[in-house]
Amino acid sequence: MTIPLATTGTATFDQIAIVTGVVTLMYLALAVLLWRERTGHATLVGRFADTIGRLDGVPRWAALTPYLHAVSLLACAFGVWWDIAVHIDRGRDTGPFGTPAHYPIFFGILGVIISGVLPIALAGKPLPARTIKLTKGWRIPCSAALVTVCGTFALVGFPLDDVWHRLFGEDVTLWGPTHLLMIGGVVFSIFARLLALAEVEQLVGLNKRRIFQEIVSVGALLIAWDLFSTEFNYGVPQFPLILQPILIVFGAAMGFTILRARRGPGTAFGALAVYLIIRGGIAWAVDQPLGQILGHFPLLIVEAILVEVVAFALGNKNRFRLGAVAGALIGTVGLVAEYAWSQVWMPIAWPASMLPSAVGYGVVVGIGAGLVGAWLATRYAEVAGEERATGIRHVRALAVRRTHQLGAAGLVAVLAVLFYCVPRSAEPGVSGTVSLERVATGAEPTAYVTVSLAPGDAAVGARWFEALAWQGGGLVYHPMVKVADGTYRSAEPLPMYGKWKSMIRLHRGQRDLVAAWVYAPEDLAIEKPAVQVSDGQKVDFINEQQVLRREERTDVPRWMWNAGYALLAVVGGLEIFGIAWLVGRGARGGRLRAAHLAAGDRERESA
Repeated sequence: MTIPLATTGTATFDQIAIVTGVVTLMYLALAVLLWRERTGHATLVGRFADTIGRLDGVPRWAALTPYLHAVSLLACAFGVWWDIAVHIDRGRDTGPFGTPAHYPIFFGILGVIISGVLPIALAGKPLPARTIKLTKGWRIPCSAALVTVCGTFALVGFPLDDVWHRLFGEDVTLWGPTHLLMIGGVVFSIFARLLALAEVEQLVGLNKRRIFQEIVSVGALLIAWDLFSTEFNYGVPQFPLILQPILIVFGAAMGFTILRARRGPGTAFGALAVYLIIRGGIAWAVDQPLGQILGHFPLLIVEAILVEVVAFALGNKNRFRLGAVAGALIGTVGLVAEYAWSQVWMPIAWPASMLPSAVGYGVVVGIGAGLVGAWLATRYAEVAGEERATGIRHVRALAVRRTHQLGAAGLVAVLAVLFYCVPRSAEPGVSGTVSLERVATGAEPTAYVTVSLAPGDAAVGARWFEALAWQGGGLVYHPMVKVADGTYRSAEPLPMYGKWKSMIRLHRGQRDLVAAWVYAPEDLAIEKPAVQVSDGQKVDFINEQQVLRREERTDVPRWMWNAGYALLAVVGGLEIFGIAWLVGRGARGGRLRAAHLAAGDRERESA
């Protein structure tokens, strides 16, 4: 079957030229740097790294990456939240640089790649144990390879995003494969940053500055993880609501466990402060100076308290016990706290009817994420040269194997819950008779929307039932308020003019997402007619995806969609495998180095 190319949301020649030119120049500059450094020639970058290394007390290969990586992450995070707000306010763009928000994302991703290549170019003794051999005299730290791989995957997502839109149209969702490829690459690079800190600790020990960098890195992980929940935080989720608490529990349990399982009291609060200050600052900047919609976010305060309390009560010696207990509490107490927060500030308040299933999934995800965090903390500790304290009293090889099994079991539990909860459905059979109560007329008409549902109990126990308008220059969402049995009225009027797309959304059960049109403009670019529901008209609730993602093409074979998501799964699996393998490789080197040093100490003592 021949698939014609879509004409919306794709790159023009000048945008393709910008991307190609900038990437080419970057790789040429990096190639020159690699060649000169590896052939013994002095470079400005090398001199700068030597200066920063002396000031920070770290090897030259580790001097620049912490700062460049932090700035790059900040640029990516700011750009993504800005970009999503622009799409919600205005609709689709015209390619990779269709909005100014794409520039900080693009250059942030380039910065992530450069932060991985710099230690490769500057690599030289002292190096941590268990490095990667590139040539006979050229070995690089595991963390540098991991950052570079993650950044490259993220960068590949940029041109692939344009290809995706050409084939499938504009998907207008954060959770499209190419979007997740870009976001996932940047998020996973933070695990490499934590690995680099452990490698430096192995060589030069620990000080307050590097503890602060570790706290900031975990705070960055919490911020970056919240990107996956952005559609929920902006009030336009396109997947079941149960995923929001699951994602919050996952990120909080894993992130806080990684840090608190290794460091002293109060460090979880330090990461929390980084998260709240930067995440709040980005939300304010997008909302106020830039004039886009406000992005909400979870607090994570109770979750940090729970991890600190569990660590105080149980100690850090058995990291897996700490992660499991803290994760279970985050999946219950922490989740209930975020439920209360959703009633105060979140765009979509979690219904009480969702709490039992949310807590059930939350316990599984919390324990699983806590075990994953404990596995990472244990491996980072081994890389750093700490004496391993897993709490499993067996021979060393078996103890290490058991920690791998616990970490793998935790990851499988989390992924199983996510894969079970992600799928959507759109059961037919719900319709409604619409009544319009005009508020404003003329060029910019608005109206209260009243819907009499058939069957009348279709919205009973709904996870959301709301009136939504977006992409007309802002975002409007109002709950549908019950006025009689089976009859609901929007709390405020909806716009029905210009580029606004107004609809009624209904989320029934765990995964059933349907919607009905109220108004949409004619869109000649995608050959869609105007939609204007009249007073007293009967409308059918259809698959919500067809309403929210109007630009998405419907003539593409299902196998092509499945292939796109399968490719994402393969890439995601490769990134997870890369993290596990490289962190594990570094940990094995740290264990061998610690054993060698201990043997040397024993020989000196016996002498």
